[in-house]
Amino acid sequence: MRDWGVYTALKKEIETCRATLPLILDLRDPAMRDRHWKELRFEVKDDFDERSDEFTLEKVFSLSLLHHQEKINALADNARRQLKIEQALEEIERTWQEDPVTDLDIDKQKSKADQEEFYYIRSTDNVMQLIEDHGVKLSNMKSSPYYKEFDTKIDLWESNIAQITETLEALLAVQGKWKYLESIFRGQPDISKQLPGEDSIFKRNNQIFKAEMERINEEKNCLRALIVKGFLPRL
Repeated sequence: MRDWGVYTALKKEIETCRATLPLILDLRDPAMRDRHWKELRFEVKDDFDERSDEFTLEKVFSLSLLHHQEKINALADNARRQLKIEQALEEIERTWQEDPVTDLDIDKQKSKADQEEFYYIRSTDNVMQLIEDHGVKLSNMKSSPYYKEFDTKIDLWESNIAQITETLEALLAVQGKWKYLESIFRGQPDISKQLPGEDSIFKRNNQIFKAEMERINEEKNCLRALIVKGFLPRL
């Protein structure tokens, strides 16, 4: 029976099918993206739609994808590695946009000078820790061989984190100077009379600072509260 033509033909078909099955697992890997399919189409020099109902097992055989097994394995492996970067970027974005851990730690106090309420940043430990952690992750992504695939998003979040850091440092510096000057110009009326020009400047900046801190307190989210057009130059 092994000499029969039908036996030889069926055996060849079954062996081809068995050899192709591992490729099916790679092709249906959830990490595969449009860019990987585009690269595969270029490799096989044939245009096909992987989302079409016509992209069946028979189509896989007709495209002779088994002859491109090494390329498909490499594509799937790269896709899985790139998926890790994609998921890490999504987690960074989710954290800064939605996670309460990125909320600024703001408290309310009354001025000792005039008992007027004001908001101030009490601590930045949670935010600074995130800045450090995400900075390291983004730096590792930039040194990855797959950086080019995600360069726009990586650069965007690197820029966002740098801007948050710079703005937060400036805000804390302004807050420290405001507290010092507030105790002078609001706590010592004689000085206000002796320095009317400086007192006028402080009154204007005092209003701006308190208004900004009220805005920041309402938003709280570090990303949206600090990355506001014109805020850093104002500080």
